[in-house]
Amino acid sequence: MKGKKLVKVLSVVLASALFLTSCGKAEEASVSSETWISAGSELAEEAVDEQALEEAKKIYLNKDLPVAERVEALLSVMTLEEKAYQCVQGEQDNVSVEDVKRTGIGSVLSGGGSDPVEGNLPEHWQKRVNELKAAALETRLGIPLLYGIDAVHGNNNIYGATVFPHNIGLGAADDPELMEEIAHVVAREVRAIGVQYSFAPCLANPQNERWGRTYEGFSEKTADVVRLAGPFVAALQGNVKGDEYMPEDAIIACAKHFIGEGYTAEGVNQGNVEMSSAEFDELLAMGVLDPYKACIDNNVLTVMPSYNSIDGLKCHENKHLLTDVLKEQLGFKGMVISDYNAIGQCSGTYDEEVANCMNAGVDMFMEAQEWDRCAQTIIKLVKKGEISEERLDDAVSRILRVKFMSNMFDEEVGPAHENELFDEFGSEENREVARRAVRESLVLLKNGNVDGKLAMEKIKEATNITVCGSGAFDIGRQCGGWTISWQGEAGNITLGTPIVQGIYDEVKEYAKVSHSVRGELDAASDVIVTVVGENPYAESNGDVTPSGLKPISGDIKLLETIEEQIATNGNTPLKVLIIIAGRPIDINDYVDKYDAVVMAFLPGTEGEGIADVLFGDYDFTGTLPITWLKDFKKADEKHELPESEILFPYGFGLNKTGELLVRK
Repeated sequence: MKGKKLVKVLSVVLASALFLTSCGKAEEASVSSETWISAGSELAEEAVDEQALEEAKKIYLNKDLPVAERVEALLSVMTLEEKAYQCVQGEQDNVSVEDVKRTGIGSVLSGGGSDPVEGNLPEHWQKRVNELKAAALETRLGIPLLYGIDAVHGNNNIYGATVFPHNIGLGAADDPELMEEIAHVVAREVRAIGVQYSFAPCLANPQNERWGRTYEGFSEKTADVVRLAGPFVAALQGNVKGDEYMPEDAIIACAKHFIGEGYTAEGVNQGNVEMSSAEFDELLAMGVLDPYKACIDNNVLTVMPSYNSIDGLKCHENKHLLTDVLKEQLGFKGMVISDYNAIGQCSGTYDEEVANCMNAGVDMFMEAQEWDRCAQTIIKLVKKGEISEERLDDAVSRILRVKFMSNMFDEEVGPAHENELFDEFGSEENREVARRAVRESLVLLKNGNVDGKLAMEKIKEATNITVCGSGAFDIGRQCGGWTISWQGEAGNITLGTPIVQGIYDEVKEYAKVSHSVRGELDAASDVIVTVVGENPYAESNGDVTPSGLKPISGDIKLLETIEEQIATNGNTPLKVLIIIAGRPIDINDYVDKYDAVVMAFLPGTEGEGIADVLFGDYDFTGTLPITWLKDFKKADEKHELPESEILFPYGFGLNKTGELLVRK
């Protein structure tokens, strides 16, 4: 609505309503209201029945009434324009307080790295989120603003938050009760800044490690995703059932990305699943749909379609998937929200993209920059009959249902409750949950024999430990992508414990610890712990060729230097290789050279969890949630390969006594 002339509309309703004075006398009252709206808007075109609105408010603002009744009452007094703007979500740095008051926009998000102007501390977020939420309450209907964020492994965008292992590591831990504990922490740290909605969990089951989002999936097997995602969703939303109201310290979950993620040809992000619709339906029936069933059974309130295509048709405009399968077959009653600017990847002109996606089943459009244009397009398309009023009403009803169930109409906007949660933000108690998650996510891939003892027994005799590699003192690499910024960044970018610090704290009473960035060794070292892996990345920036699945170049040089140093020194220290990566990488040249090999995935901020297991009394319990190949060129055929082609099979993991662990 930019550039439109604003006019002042005086709405005078000579009240037919009677009210009783304190003396019991019935009097006639007149009510006037003034509203600033856009010329030519639906508010200007439609007569507003103030009496009907007041009656509706008695219903939709009454928290003692059922959700469905409140939704129906509010929908009945909404104009076309108000409905259309409920269906859009804009990026916070493209939405002003005045925009919210002017349009009544339904939702705002902060994408990865989208921080408030004032800074990236919790108090900065709380101020920004609440000023936008407060503005929404000043609109004619006072429909609250939904604020979303990618809290995909903790409230990871905010400095000082507790950052958990990425999903691939939690898949290795394979602990549903742990998932519930993590969800409680995440929900409270998100609510502490005023946000009510997280775009999580990701239900992908990656089949090709070349895919840059491999670490966002729990496992290559859908049964694992079912076991972990269901409890996480339930706990994140406060274990709400049916149309119950959520507790105030819970947040809205989002099952994503529907559907086929991880199955694209050659692992290309946002790519194509090369199957016919009928063939893909068979794949869904074989278990790919099961994680979504589990989340819907646990009352997940929102679902996000995938960027990818099925047989050339984008999921966002696939009515068979979004309406026939998701909403009808699975009985999903919640809101379908598009992914970030995903509409622009669909077919046709902008009008056709919006029409195709809404008619396919998208209810809310995440149009970061074009949210205003999108709402105006919806209005135009409804007037032209290209989107039916029934489809729009269904979309808005679903959005309102989410807002009512999440107590948005009944919460107090402001820091009162949030300040109660501030002391928990990044607290020692929350970090202890993350530390436990790190311990459980570690996978021991090799536990070799050293002087007649297993490496994990021999390591207890260490007196001089050299920890090698820049990754050993790098919170950013520990956390990976989606940390502080979208892509993540190497360096100590937030609060936490680097791996080398965790090791020092664990062994300082009996062993010397030194850190060698480039691999120079103390000749007296009896244990060398080498940390190698990937640099942070997210989404398409993580897509690689098979030859790209290897440690970063600096780490390869580090490994070479260590071998040269050992040869020069003439000693034979116990050598442990720790891998910090979001997926299997090529370690074929190094497995035989190291006495022990540990896959740590992307453990997050609590690096001491690694020391707890490596040098402490905790045992290894993690198992691989993904097959580890010798040759990544064969990733698309991994499930048909003979054992000789596999370095470590799905479910592999050892404990300290050398026993093969059994995955649940």
